[in-house]
Amino acid sequence: MSRTQVRAVVLCLVMNLIDGFDLLVTSFVGPTITREWHLSPSVVGVLLSGGLAGMAFGALFLAPLADRVGRRRLTLSCLVLASLGMLAASVAQDFTQLLVCRLVTGAAVGAMAASLPVLTSEYANNRRRGLVVALITTGYGLGSVIAGLASSVLVGSFGWRSVFVFGSVATAILFVVGLRFLPESMDYLVARRPRQALARFNRTLVAIGHSPVDELPATKSASASRKVALESLFRGSNAVRTVLVWVAFTAAQLMFYFASSWTPTLLLQAGMSNQQGISGGVLFSLGGVTGAVVLALLVSRIPVRRLTAVYFAVGAAALVLFSMSLGTLASALVVAVLVGLFLNGTVSGITVIVPTTYPAEARATALGLAVAVSRLGAVLAPLLAGVLLEDGWAPGSMFRIFAIPGLIGALATILLSRFGRGPRDAAGSVAEPGPVKSAAAEA
Repeated sequence: MSRTQVRAVVLCLVMNLIDGFDLLVTSFVGPTITREWHLSPSVVGVLLSGGLAGMAFGALFLAPLADRVGRRRLTLSCLVLASLGMLAASVAQDFTQLLVCRLVTGAAVGAMAASLPVLTSEYANNRRRGLVVALITTGYGLGSVIAGLASSVLVGSFGWRSVFVFGSVATAILFVVGLRFLPESMDYLVARRPRQALARFNRTLVAIGHSPVDELPATKSASASRKVALESLFRGSNAVRTVLVWVAFTAAQLMFYFASSWTPTLLLQAGMSNQQGISGGVLFSLGGVTGAVVLALLVSRIPVRRLTAVYFAVGAAALVLFSMSLGTLASALVVAVLVGLFLNGTVSGITVIVPTTYPAEARATALGLAVAVSRLGAVLAPLLAGVLLEDGWAPGSMFRIFAIPGLIGALATILLSRFGRGPRDAAGSVAEPGPVKSAAAEA
């Protein structure tokens, strides 16, 4: 990969990292806000779900704007929006104001979440595309780790508001870096043909080591392609696959976002200190990063459906084990790593499964719909946990109840294997060539 390609991929990873920080920071400062504002557990659940609900809105309604204005412009605009949302959160005076700020930040993160993997895929070469896209998913975990570390350092000395200020400044700095170095999507330049599209297209081709072209490649009607792709998801055996994918993805999001949002608070409820609760959340996030990397390395050796089903089952067992280890700090912190490893691995696994399940023309649409539907699990998980905690459920019981989706996800993934393994290309690859390769072929 050329220096331009590496720089684009690294920049997308860092942006994903900042997204993870901005989205999950409330999990770490939540206990402090709860004490200061005397919030009930159900209200805390609403606050924790605010960023996730905003993320779902951004993915559904803001992300499609990338096809009109370009992924670069949308990403940069969302960085500005996220920075302003974090800054506003730092001066929020009550629950309602903070919730609105979290919704705004989440919407920006959700829109970027749909654009960054596409840019990453375009600027990675074919040999490393699968690995690079899988590694990009570690950005949220890394951002959560930094959010935990920043909270442990800043909250004690400067209060919880300083953590939001830190996130706002970091996001603003990344906007300046992106303004200088983030490339535009080549696919967008070909499809929409904005002003000076050919010149911009050729500059990118030359930067990644290809020869310039005399004219832009021809493109098909995007609206017609999307209509055919959408209809194919609910035709024949694809209809069963679609339902199973949605069930598995929703189960993965339920488990992951329950644990990532509530672990610090539930450790506090179990009798640990605020610092120990933050440490548990950080270790959970580190485990999540490890789980995504391990799955990326194993997926070429073990069938992805079988591997993901194992991740689901072991993740459910890890949640039960975590509920039994809450009385001992050392045991709880060790198991927190395992919980993060397997729960984040299920999310990564389903993301890899979708392209192997559908024909080429329906893959992008299938993944987009699956992500949108599964956000229901992401939003409901913190809300449900807050209601259960307010009704008097013990922290251990809550970890056990959220192990049930793991068994449902494992079953759905196993059944998915019984309904066909989906199409592969002649080389056995599950990934379609990205726009970078197409551009080189046209050149």
